Amino acid sequence: MKVSDAALPFLILAAALGTQARVIHDTETRELMMEMHKMTRPMIRGFHRPADCCLSYTSRRIRCVFMRDYFVTSSSCSQPGVIFYTKKGQRVCANPRDSQVQDCMTNLKLKSDIRATNKD
Repeated sequence: MKVSDAALPFLILAAALGTQARVIHDTETRELMMEMHKMTRPMIRGFHRPADCCLSYTSRRIRCVFMRDYFVTSSSCSQPGVIFYTKKGQRVCANPRDSQVQDCMTNLKLKSDIRATNKD
């Protein structure tokens, strides 16, 4: 089998997924999409995108005041990681064993729980 024959299914998949791509301009829509991503994430067990894995960790200190949300990477990634979303929409990979990372995860979880309680 030629390399081009093997690559064809991936190109078809990329083209199909590319038609689903959207540009999100306003903050509320972006936040809604992030919430939807978190809800569907557990349903996709066994499948992850390479962008959902950390190949390296940030060398900078995690400043939780700039973080809006986070998720723990899949166990199928080559190394464990936590991906934080900054308030400006950037993604930052961090080492889950770092005490600052663990503190920030706890703080964001508490804020999320408080918001959920206030909505009820």
